[in-house]
Amino acid sequence: MKKLLYPMILILCFIISALHADSAKTNASVEKMFSVMGIDRQLSGGFEAMLPVIEQLGLQFKLDKNAKEELKNIYRVWFEEDIDREAMKNGLIEIYTEAFNEKEINELIVFYQSPVGQKFLKKSPELMKLGAQVGLRESQSKQQKLIERLQPFLDKHTKKEQ
Repeated sequence: MKKLLYPMILILCFIISALHADSAKTNASVEKMFSVMGIDRQLSGGFEAMLPVIEQLGLQFKLDKNAKEELKNIYRVWFEEDIDREAMKNGLIEIYTEAFNEKEINELIVFYQSPVGQKFLKKSPELMKLGAQVGLRESQSKQQKLIERLQPFLDKHTKKEQ
């Protein structure tokens, strides 16, 4: 039994170290992909994508121009000083490492290095902002329907509290 146990432990250790090496290799590839993508620039530019939401808050609170600017500045300072981009990047590395294998990551790197990939990366922040505005407009146009759907729920649950 002892003769079998030792080789089994060695094999298990080898498998674990191989898995760890593959994971580290994939992490390095994801970091390379993020470098090609300019992920740091994208994370820093994320504030621009939040502007439609901030604008919506301004409308919701019926803020004047100065108050809207003050609200934007609060969000800007929060985004620039409090958001840990390195933690976000590490979280994204973990997500991409789980979602893609080494070969796929390398194919994505090739894509992002291509002219169309570079164009995609250059246009993505603006496209995301415009996409958020489309979603915001659509949700605003259907806000009344949401209120109608929520009303029975609110009636039901607020009566219990009274």
